[in-house]
Amino acid sequence: MDLPAARERAARADGSARKREALDLFRGLPRHYDAVGAVMSFGQDPRWRRALVDAVAPAAGDRVLDVATGTGMVAARLRARAGCRVVGLDQSEEMLSGARERFAGDDSVELVLGEAERLPSATASSTR
Repeated sequence: MDLPAARERAARADGSARKREALDLFRGLPRHYDAVGAVMSFGQDPRWRRALVDAVAPAAGDRVLDVATGTGMVAARLRARAGCRVVGLDQSEEMLSGARERFAGDDSVELVLGEAERLPSATASSTR
């Protein structure tokens, strides 16, 4: 049984129309998401990622929760900045697959399928 896909199906069944639309939007997008984001932001996406990481100001040893991690670009910046541990949470299994490719072999990043509205209790504990 494909547990992540089963969880996503359950989210679709229980979710609002808006939630289902969001899941549909990100289906099939991970391969192109980073490039599309760069184009749609007129190349400003690295700038806002830097500003976000600066605002969080992670330190070595911190455990930081990245909600809506997508393909893990913010998580990668957090790791590069401080060597902290990151929990990346996203509601889209497809987006998490892109993050899994990015962090293959890096056990300092934990990727979790879930919703910001219903944080898994283990994910929410002791994170910034």
